[in-house]
Amino acid sequence: MPIVGYILFSVSLFYLFFLWQFPYERVKKNIIQSFEDSFPFHLSIGRVGPSFPANLLFEDIRIASAAANFQLPDMNIHPNLPGFIFGKTEFSLKDAKSLQRLQGEFQQEKTQGKMKIRLNHLVIQAFSPKGYSFPIKLSGEATLKWTSEEMEKGNGHAWVLLEKGEITGAQDSELLFPWSLFDTLRAEIQMQEGAPRLKRLEVVGKDLKGTFQGDFSLSGIEKGGFPDLRFLVQPSPR
Repeated sequence: MPIVGYILFSVSLFYLFFLWQFPYERVKKNIIQSFEDSFPFHLSIGRVGPSFPANLLFEDIRIASAAANFQLPDMNIHPNLPGFIFGKTEFSLKDAKSLQRLQGEFQQEKTQGKMKIRLNHLVIQAFSPKGYSFPIKLSGEATLKWTSEEMEKGNGHAWVLLEKGEITGAQDSELLFPWSLFDTLRAEIQMQEGAPRLKRLEVVGKDLKGTFQGDFSLSGIEKGGFPDLRFLVQPSPR
């Protein structure tokens, strides 16, 4: 069966050449630019590299805001390579260590696009400028659809549950707002023509339990900032 060995050897050489020539840095820069154009945060990715058999591994992912910096787990992206040939951008996203914690889907074909993300107790590490840190456990789901080439002008909805873990390096009295406000936070957000609007917010903390329900625009948040929850939540009577 020498012909089979020759074919396998040729395929292996092509695969290695493809991995060597793949524009990892360009992909990283494009993702960072797209993220920062769509969201009021700064994104950095330490390394983008191959992950067998045809995945991209994103390592050392960090999101920065004025209130804190966030360390995300490493992620795998699996592109639909045949789809790219026919002009369809499609890939799936997952946590590199656990499929159950993060699942994402992205599709773009001509002027139609959609994205869906599901979180199940995904743990990220938050670092405050004051030197303390704490884990945040995220659960939720988000969908977004758009009918142009500009994803940031899409429509969709999302809900997210944040659970703050044990703090190291500081006492509760030293916590900066908004981290001193809550132990758990659940939000429902609607996206209308690219403008995020808060529809419902439930906050539970050591000295606070409140709910906001209405229609609050989040478009005016300063880049890298955090909405002032004190103006949204009315503490419930004891």
